Amino acid sequence: MTPPTIARRGILQLAAAAGILPFLPATKALAQTTKAIAAPCSALPIISGPEFPIGAFWPPSMQENRFNTLEKFQEMKDAGFTFTFHGRENDDPGQVPFVHTSLDFTDQVGLKALVVASPENSLARRQEFTRHPSFIGFRLADEPSPDKFPRLATGSAKLREAAPNLLLNINLLPDFGGWRDYIHEFASTVQPHMLSYDRYPLFKDHDFTGYCAEWQEFRAAGLGLGVPTWIYILSVPHGPYRSPTAAELAWQVNVSLAYGCKGIQYFTYSTPDAREGGDYGPALIDVDGNRTPLYDAAKTLHASWLAPAGAELLPLVSERVVHANGSVPSSVQPFSPDAFLTGTSGNPVVLGTFRSKDRKPRTRWLLVANWSHSASAQATINVNTSTVTGISRFDPTTRTYTAQPTAAAITVSLAPGAAAFYRLDAAGASLDPQAQLVLASDSAVHHAIQQADDSWAGPNPLGGPARLVAASEFNGALNVMEMTGDVIYHRVRAVDGSWSARNLFGELRGVSSMTAAVVLGSLQVAFASGGVVYHVMQVPDGRWEGPNRLGDAANLVAGTELHGTFQLIQVEASGRIYHRVRRGNGTWSSRNLFVTMAGVTSVAVTVVGEEMMVVIAAGGQLHYAIQHTDGSWQWPTQTGDAADQVAASSVGGELQITAISGGQAYTRRRRADGTLTARAAVPGAPGNLTALASAGRSVEHCP
Repeated sequence: MTPPTIARRGILQLAAAAGILPFLPATKALAQTTKAIAAPCSALPIISGPEFPIGAFWPPSMQENRFNTLEKFQEMKDAGFTFTFHGRENDDPGQVPFVHTSLDFTDQVGLKALVVASPENSLARRQEFTRHPSFIGFRLADEPSPDKFPRLATGSAKLREAAPNLLLNINLLPDFGGWRDYIHEFASTVQPHMLSYDRYPLFKDHDFTGYCAEWQEFRAAGLGLGVPTWIYILSVPHGPYRSPTAAELAWQVNVSLAYGCKGIQYFTYSTPDAREGGDYGPALIDVDGNRTPLYDAAKTLHASWLAPAGAELLPLVSERVVHANGSVPSSVQPFSPDAFLTGTSGNPVVLGTFRSKDRKPRTRWLLVANWSHSASAQATINVNTSTVTGISRFDPTTRTYTAQPTAAAITVSLAPGAAAFYRLDAAGASLDPQAQLVLASDSAVHHAIQQADDSWAGPNPLGGPARLVAASEFNGALNVMEMTGDVIYHRVRAVDGSWSARNLFGELRGVSSMTAAVVLGSLQVAFASGGVVYHVMQVPDGRWEGPNRLGDAANLVAGTELHGTFQLIQVEASGRIYHRVRRGNGTWSSRNLFVTMAGVTSVAVTVVGEEMMVVIAAGGQLHYAIQHTDGSWQWPTQTGDAADQVAASSVGGELQITAISGGQAYTRRRRADGTLTARAAVPGAPGNLTALASAGRSVEHCP
């Protein structure tokens, strides 16, 4: 329901009578800078197809006068590549006929192709390339600096609007310092179809030790944004980098697969000639157009492993990545038992666990990658037989699974750089929450799940007690913060329903309010302590950063994620309610007042579609306000319900409000048309509740 239009003077007169002073939209410009068009998760080419994307830069067409031939592109296709790039960085309009010629060749051999062009030229030229079946989109930029992100965001948005079925590829820099802020700023500003970066870990005299730490950050950002992650691997010696062996090529691929990679790109396929600068050695194809041993190595790797195993991995969701046995690289997760795996022994391996996009099946998949590219590995992974009923190993030759003789353990021997893939069958089905509630009282903390049919499972006791709680979902797992006295704890509910231990976070005195939201894979928590706001963040490797004192005066806080930013609502003791944003690059916006209300006892915030919705308990009554996509705020609306404490989540494209009044919990929904459903009690909830938190479903994954 659209509220009636009222003149500003009339609003102020009504507000004064009600004890509410509205702020008319000084945050409009801020909201517009953080708003972006969401990346679609529909049938984008090669991202959602059955083939695992295997591409390469510097294809035959890069040496225009020598190797831009049908035979050379057929040779590339025969090596198992599925896509390539056409064109140059300089946007020379004279190259358009040449790009058409190259596209004619990829049309004939069955390769897909991304045309290299700026956003502006891509928009202007998109239609002239659509006659080619191999044309699937554009490579818009390579290794852009942050000052280029607004231009890329504008260009990408225009292209998505004009040609929603074209794939837009932008490749990012590796970590040269401040990388989390770099990729988060890119993701929140551009809202890309996919995330891609390059990292060449094989130096002439050593290996880059941060390869997996980078992948951990990148994986988390991709899962948080709901898009696939791709990487460029080293396949040409140049500068400080050595020529990879066949095992080193496989090692780069398999470690990346363990971290959930959904697309492999080679740098390079052909060898750049001297006119390109640099001291390039032979790639898969040398400077004279001849095959090198690396061509044969890549061809074998693709046919015997990457294409079949990648096709199995492509529709799955990366759930966990750990390093087992031996020394563990810094800033990554070491192995710990979970509901499926109980222990490991042997040589160092990387374990990547995957699940179905459908959260209900309990079956999991496990990729075991040799951590060494120079030595064979033997490892044993013990399996939880109370969960797993059978183990099958994937055969890439037949693309089938072969049952293993025991469901108690996996014993695997891996060549240098190699990997193996297993299915862990498990009976039964997990619950599939559309919303989760955490309910607190002086005696216990309870957890409840609202399923897709609106039925409830629970509430079930978690222990406790707690006086404050906060919750947020990431990749299907629920993060819960609990505060007992001045002590704060953190625990996680996995998709399969198992709970981690209740881990001590720390102690913070004088906390009156706490909120949590996962933003691009990092759990962000804000506290109001002693009337001042603090912010902490748990990064993907499990470390906590902070607390950092924001200095804002507030007794109540509420936070949510919107387009890769942390949106924070703050309420002063005076009743002034402010909005502030932590941007992707880690900087904070100014604090903007949007309304003043008397007697505020609780506040919550969530995002429904593209709109941010704030739920407020004030004067014992329930209200909600909406920030629209243009940054303007809709007047706080009173529902007529009594409320002391509130929580908010997005359920099926609607705002679900959960509130406590007189110790009793109930829910109501605001439908898309603005009407409200009937008030419904949370069945089985304790009657002495003092605090609550709710979380809707985290972003769905593409593909």
